[in-house]
Amino acid sequence: MPRRLVALSSSAIAAIYFAGFAATRAADAGVASGATTVPTSATTTTAASSSSGAPTVSPYKDGTYTGTGTSRRGNVTVSVTISGGRISAVNLTKVATEYPASAIASLPAQVVATQSAQVNGTSGATYSAQAFRGAVQAALQQALA
Repeated sequence: MPRRLVALSSSAIAAIYFAGFAATRAADAGVASGATTVPTSATTTTAASSSSGAPTVSPYKDGTYTGTGTSRRGNVTVSVTISGGRISAVNLTKVATEYPASAIASLPAQVVATQSAQVNGTSGATYSAQAFRGAVQAALQQALA
């Protein structure tokens, strides 16, 4: 086979590969930013009070909710427990990613501490952390009162 034909074929394959990479990279960015978001406006009040004595407003109803998040490296399922209108516990119930659950084991405590799905990423487990955030957002969406 002539070298010129090999070079032309290789160039065509590389161009198609990079075009596909660029197209899927944009879609991946959409997944990374979180397709579902939890509204921050509160709609119901709870029995808890703030330091000023006024009732605090919580958008969440008490209970345990399950959510699943996906990424290009796999899925994560969590259960989120709401107690007194606040996130009281987050548990990893299923981690089906390319990386072990231990890579994102610190994230549930961050959710409880910040009362938000928007937690810090984990170096070396970026996609697992994205799937985790999506799972927490899905569970919190169910918990909206």
